[in-house]
Amino acid sequence: MAEARVGIRVADDRQSVTIEIAPVGGPSSPVGLDLEQLTKLINLLGQARSRMLEGTPKRPLHGRRVETTIEPPWYIKATNNGGSLLAFDHPSYGPVAFEIPRDDVAKIVQALSAHLALLPSQRGKPN
Repeated sequence: MAEARVGIRVADDRQSVTIEIAPVGGPSSPVGLDLEQLTKLINLLGQARSRMLEGTPKRPLHGRRVETTIEPPWYIKATNNGGSLLAFDHPSYGPVAFEIPRDDVAKIVQALSAHLALLPSQRGKPN
């Protein structure tokens, strides 16, 4: 697969972006997208990434660097299978939701309760 260069520029009025994808050293054809179109592209790219990962083992997150969002809008509700749906609005990816099985919900509640019990000076920063 040929190497590609990718460029994205947000318009001064922040109402659109221009995306350029081209082979290194080759010509590009810029494409303009509004927020709705950009969100759809992000979702389609996420679906493609998910398909590429099908059948591969899930890697643990502990110790890995993750993009952290401070105080996103969030929502929790019970699911029909006894678990919980956790949704939040990520500024880079838009609305994202996870369906968490009941056993994992209990582990999360236990971990968060332990975090609340820590003294403020002992709290760690997100990675």
